[in-house]
Order: sequence, then structure tokens, then C-alpha cells
Amino acid sequence: MSADSLPYTLLILLVELAVGSLAVTVFFDQRRMVTRGYVQMGAMVVVPTALLALLVAFGVRVEAEIDGYFFSTGWFDPFRWSLVMFLVTSAAFMVAAFAGRRDVGLMLGAAGIAVGVVVLVLLAGLVAPPAWSFPGVIASMLAAALALGGSLMAMSWGHWYLTNSGLPKEPLEQMSLLVVGALGLQLVLLVVGVIAPVREVPLTESAFGVSLGANPAFWLRVAVGLLFPLFLSVLAWKAASIRGMMSATGLLYIATGAVLAGEVLARGLLFATGITL
Repeated sequence: MSADSLPYTLLILLVELAVGSLAVTVFFDQRRMVTRGYVQMGAMVVVPTALLALLVAFGVRVEAEIDGYFFSTGWFDPFRWSLVMFLVTSAAFMVAAFAGRRDVGLMLGAAGIAVGVVVLVLLAGLVAPPAWSFPGVIASMLAAALALGGSLMAMSWGHWYLTNSGLPKEPLEQMSLLVVGALGLQLVLLVVGVIAPVREVPLTESAFGVSLGANPAFWLRVAVGLLFPLFLSVLAWKAASIRGMMSATGLLYIATGAVLAGEVLARGLLFATGITL
């Protein structure tokens, strides 16, 4: 990964984390499976993350090519202004959560998720030109958002059992399974991305001058960023099913870190090779 592509990598990670966290928070709140305090905490995760993403988006250089990787710059301004709308909607959701207006909050949260999906689609359009498929990049970012947001919010919900051991086990079970599903989808997309030829190989030296199979970053992506957190999430689901909430929370802590590291590697490899991982 080159230094010039680092702001774009950070931007993608922040947007995925914000959209995914909002989606998980609203989904489980709509099903009345989480507490008001948890929803407030989720909103307080989403808004600062979206704000950081916005600061990066308006501070990053807008160029058609960076370190040999080509961008479709026409998507950038719509992306930035849709990100503004996502931040505004998320902030309104947070206000509703703290005001105790659950019905209003659910509507604002649903609107925020819809805007967030648009943000991810526009961001995918920005970085998609070299990759094998525009829809493939969209699917990759949506799956990553669920993996990042799901693991973080599942780990956070685990802390609620420390203050109230009488909470039902089903939310943590289902959140863990959500992470399992998102990581499983990422594995499928990784296989497709490796098999499908890229549309344009970036003219970059940041891939270490080796094939993908010989690149250690690729195997770290697979082992540390996908298989390891997938295994941990399955264990967390099993632990939650027998009410081993502290064990499940600890496992999800490690899984969250592994998912984050995997996403950094995946986006670095995207900019180095054009392959969506």
C-alpha cells in the first residue's frame, strides 16, 4: 500500500464502519432486542465515525490516478455530499435516541441506512475502474460494512450483560451469527475476485513485484482477516448459546480487531493489484 492511497483506505474503512454500525443498531432496536442505552451508544459510535469520514473526504486529494491506480473522479462530489446527508441523518437519529423518541429514531435510522447504502455505492463507483466488476465492489463494501459494524456492535452488546446478567441471550447469538454470515459472504466474494480478471492492472510497485499467491499480505488477509474471525464468531455464538457471555464478549473483541486488520489488508491489496478481496 502506498502512502498516497492511505487516505482512501482510511475513508473506505470509516464509511463501512459507520454504515454497518448504524444498520446493526437500528435492526436490533426495531426488533426490540436491545436497550435504549445500547441504541444511544450505537449512535455515539456512528456519528463521530461519520464525521471523521467526512473530514477525510473533504481533505483528500481528488485525482484521476494515484500511484498507478485509476479513479473515476466523477463519483467523488456526489459521494461527499451524500456523506454529508448521512452524517446529518445519523446525528438526528442520535438526538431522537437521547430524547426517548424511539419511533422517530427508527424512521431516521432507516433513512440513514438507505443514505449509507447510497454512500457506499458512490464510493464503490469511485474506486471500481480497475476492479473486475462495479457490482462486485459494491457487494464487497456492503459485506465489509456488516462484518465491521456487526463485530463491533456485537462486542459492545456483550458488555451489557456485565451490568444486567438477566438479559436474554438471543441478541448476542444473532449478532454473532450476523458476523459469521458477513464473513462467509466475504469469503465467497474473495474467491470470485481472485478468479475474475481485473479490468486494468494498476501500474504500481506496491504489490512487492510478486503474484497474488506469493504475496504475504494476501494470505494474511485470508487467514487473519477472514478465517480467524469467522472461527471466533462461531465460538462466540456457541458461548452465547450456553450463556457464556464474558467468553463470547472476549472472543468478539479479538474478532473485531482481526476483521479491522483484514479490511486494511483488503483495501491495500485493492489499490496495489486491482483485485477486490
